[in-house]
Amino acid sequence: MYKWQRIKALHAQGVSIRKIAKTVGVSRNTVRKYLRDTNPPRFNAREYTRQLDRYREEIRAMLDKGYIGTRIYKELVLKGYTGSLSSVHRFLRTLKQTDDALKSATTRVETGPGEQMQYDWKEWILPVNGKPVKIYLHEVVLSYSRMKYYTFSLSITTADVIRALADAFTFFGGYAKELVMDNAKQMVITHQKDGIIRYNDEFLKFCGLYGIQPSACENYRPRTKGKAERPFYYVQEQLLRGLEVDSLNDFAIRLNKFMEEYNHRPHSKLRRPPEQMFQEEKAQLLKIPSVDPALLQHKEPRKVSNDGYISYHGNLYPVPMRYCTKTVLIEIIYGRRMKLYDEAGTLLDELDLYLQKQPSRPVHPEHEAINCQYQERKTGRRSALVEKFVSTFGEPGRMYLEGLRQKTGANIYWHLAEILGYQSIYTTEDIVAAITECLKIGSYHKNSIKRLLEKNEFAPLALDYDPANLCLPAVKIKRDLACYALGESEAANL
Repeated sequence: MYKWQRIKALHAQGVSIRKIAKTVGVSRNTVRKYLRDTNPPRFNAREYTRQLDRYREEIRAMLDKGYIGTRIYKELVLKGYTGSLSSVHRFLRTLKQTDDALKSATTRVETGPGEQMQYDWKEWILPVNGKPVKIYLHEVVLSYSRMKYYTFSLSITTADVIRALADAFTFFGGYAKELVMDNAKQMVITHQKDGIIRYNDEFLKFCGLYGIQPSACENYRPRTKGKAERPFYYVQEQLLRGLEVDSLNDFAIRLNKFMEEYNHRPHSKLRRPPEQMFQEEKAQLLKIPSVDPALLQHKEPRKVSNDGYISYHGNLYPVPMRYCTKTVLIEIIYGRRMKLYDEAGTLLDELDLYLQKQPSRPVHPEHEAINCQYQERKTGRRSALVEKFVSTFGEPGRMYLEGLRQKTGANIYWHLAEILGYQSIYTTEDIVAAITECLKIGSYHKNSIKRLLEKNEFAPLALDYDPANLCLPAVKIKRDLACYALGESEAANL
């Protein structure tokens, strides 16, 4: 091409053919040939037949069986091939390039309003309050209008996928007939090469309750969804990349705002906002049926400890104290929140789950009130005990109480209760006399009063009855004792 261009340029300048040939380094005939031809020169590759072309079908059959290049070469030699091993490897590379080109060919499938929706999720590391947190971003898009719904979770279970889809249906006010998704284990157990698919039972139950037709795309080929668009590229580059938040609630607010902006901006392919096209599709969506939430979301039983906590993933969460040692049900929402139910299904509380391991046991909101009530009852009982002691033993009792407070300390109430208990044996006057004696000698202990009572031999209280006049009911014997006497033969044996 360079020589052709130079020849044309020199000839246009009036240079002779002889001089052009000498300058460019070609023969004069070649110069005349290029000048006669108005079109630029073109290289024509020589066509030839390769020896391996006649073995093409046999080679493909061996590739389907998983044969490697050296094995294929050996088999071809047995069939009469006389070429080299490197030629076989080059031929195999050519076949692979042809197959890859066919696989990369993509056809776009545009569906009508309400016909199809697509689901996918993406993993992302989000800095939350300076700490990295792994989140899973869920996306549900209506294929016709491109109307999108976003939410996120901290776990990626089948329950999370089902909840994300159910929330998207509520957001759209309906749903499409077909759901296209990848082959994640949360939805698809196996997807064989022949197209046979086994879906996850929980996911299949969800589709049955809503009347949705699931459609898993081909393994490792997401473009078979019908569109080659990158579902998370825009949200990743316009929101997630470089984003740092103070809390997950802050991220939820940002994500909702981004979703609203996306749905109202013109779509790059359709040139219309998804919200505008959604108005055309909304009437074609299926109506949301009435489904028992218990059929969609699994609740796990948890035993409440005797101090009012349940454990989940190594962290403790408070439960109303009336459920201590009982069983409650928990429902995990996107790995971010926990709902507590009693065994009858009544909602008790909703709590945020901890992102990291708790540094210490959390404070139970009811413990302080219960402890205050206990202290009030305890103080009340002690006050009643002091009041009874003073009212029973009068001024000596009050003076003895003051001495106990100074000498005894924490055991004061035990001494008071024991001294009051002596009334079951001795009279109040005798006890007052013993207390007075203790005041004189400065002894403040219940045993001192007890020894004084025993030493002075105070008369114990009289019994309420006379044992001599005690009348016991007659014992009725149903048979004569003679029946227990041994007979003659039995006595002889003894």
